Amino acid sequence: LDLMETARVTLWNSVPALMELLVEHMSVKEVTGTALRLVLLSGDWLPVTLPDRIRRVLGAPEVVSLGGATEASIWSILYPIGEVPADWPSIPYGRPMRNQTFHVLDDALRPRPAGVPGQLYIGGVGLAQGYLHDEAKTKGAFVVHPETGRRLYRTGDLGRFLPSGEIEFLGREDFQVKVQGYRIELGEIESALMQHPDIRAAVAVVHGEPRGAKQLVAFVVPQTAHEVPQDLRDFLGTKLPRYMVPDVYVEIDALPLTANGKVDRRALVVPEQVAEESAAPYEAPRTPVEEVVAEVWASMLGIERVG
Repeated sequence: LDLMETARVTLWNSVPALMELLVEHMSVKEVTGTALRLVLLSGDWLPVTLPDRIRRVLGAPEVVSLGGATEASIWSILYPIGEVPADWPSIPYGRPMRNQTFHVLDDALRPRPAGVPGQLYIGGVGLAQGYLHDEAKTKGAFVVHPETGRRLYRTGDLGRFLPSGEIEFLGREDFQVKVQGYRIELGEIESALMQHPDIRAAVAVVHGEPRGAKQLVAFVVPQTAHEVPQDLRDFLGTKLPRYMVPDVYVEIDALPLTANGKVDRRALVVPEQVAEESAAPYEAPRTPVEEVVAEVWASMLGIERVG
């Protein structure tokens, strides 16, 4: 902040988490106003509450969300953020930048209709030639569309077209998990958590052994320290199906970040006591038949016991 004031900095470019640190610092210090005219945010989820918080303390800079991949020259899509309605689940990913294309395709590289999730592919002048000295990796990531003949890069991200023509980002393909037979996109849970007015940041993870019982855990940064909203579970119940509502809520001061400022999910540890308290009470089998059935299920699920 001192450097920004001294040098009259007008352009900010970072991941959202670093801008949140600045906004938080300025809010605590009760400092407002900077010379910033443009704020560029990319590289991670952008909290729906952040643009308004930026404008409250930084003045009135233009705020732009950007996305893309290193393999397509970093940025390929953008969304100028105006007013953010309270019911928005997330900031739109946006529309392709000039001379670049963005596609929502199925496994056969066919376009997905508006509203239907698919895999995100990037095309256009930004595409890299491939990975140096790694032909196998290049073939796996860069494809030629069978109908258009154009090269595309498979991002590994999921998204869908909104009725407005913008693309909505739905998270990483590898952030899809299976819990109790349901395929769940953690990004959708995080988006719903962030809609609660008393939550500043949130991350959802799956807790449990690879072949054992699993449960959803939400790590939340409340607007007010040490106060996870009591109505949070009920609030999520109005936004998500029951199987997507986390069982455990862990309050943290701030989301841990990697060296390049993205959320470090591996650093989020579920306290043993919290996990144990959240589990359903164990009710032992009462008859020989129940004992046999419970043993079979425990064996099939690869866990110690089944009530």
